[in-house]
Amino acid sequence: MARRPTLPPSIPPASRQRTARSGGTGTTVAVAERASARTDRVSDGLTERLEERRRARRRLRLRAVAMVVAGVLVLAGVGWVALASSLLALRLDDVEVVGTDDIARSEDVLAVVAPHEGEPLLRLDAPRLRDELEAVAGVGEATVRRVLPHGLEITVVPRVPVATVAAEDGYVLLDAEGVELAVTQEPHEGVPVVDVPVGSDTTAEALEAVLTAMDALGESLLQRVVSVSAPTAYEVELVLDSGARVVWGSAEDSELKAAVLERLLQVPAEVYDVSAPLNPITR
Repeated sequence: MARRPTLPPSIPPASRQRTARSGGTGTTVAVAERASARTDRVSDGLTERLEERRRARRRLRLRAVAMVVAGVLVLAGVGWVALASSLLALRLDDVEVVGTDDIARSEDVLAVVAPHEGEPLLRLDAPRLRDELEAVAGVGEATVRRVLPHGLEITVVPRVPVATVAAEDGYVLLDAEGVELAVTQEPHEGVPVVDVPVGSDTTAEALEAVLTAMDALGESLLQRVVSVSAPTAYEVELVLDSGARVVWGSAEDSELKAAVLERLLQVPAEVYDVSAPLNPITR
């Protein structure tokens, strides 16, 4: 007679429930621990990245500060070299003067520059130096150009002598503005000798009147003029080689006066008065 297969003993329902609860709890704990570990790792990684970013920002700030400090030091060094040190200072031997002659002399120009020797070129007041140079009697205009590291290029335009005035200690050269350019022992070659007040407020006007009258004379008449005088701009007078005097008056109508005088000279006289050219007088 066949036997029924033997079955394992039945597990009471309560035991099965405890076993299931026990297995579920272990699984839940394990899952929770793994999740916690992952959270810790994520948190640690995030903390490290945040710290690294903070360190990077600090490095950038320090680098920026270092660059600013370095820039300031470089600028300070350049400024000191350019404005305070002797590395770019003026040397008199490196000053070039162009345009001088016997009226505007190089030695007079260099004498003005000499007090500035040793002064840093970039601090040199070029306009002021130009004014100092133009105060030299023979200099009409001057330009000043810096030539690094130690030099200057000075270009001068000399004043032009237009008349000579006899004085106690020689002959005074005057330009068209009445400026006294030099004193010579002999009359300057090619410059007429005139008699006008020197060093007066009326010098320039009187000299201009004399020069206008002389310019109006033709070459033949000018060769006959021995001297020209003008106490004022309205009292120009000429002396001819014959000894006759020409009363010219002011510089007004000088060309007409010259034409009238040329006609009058055909009549011998001691005085030719052309101050009123439409009514000339001889005597």
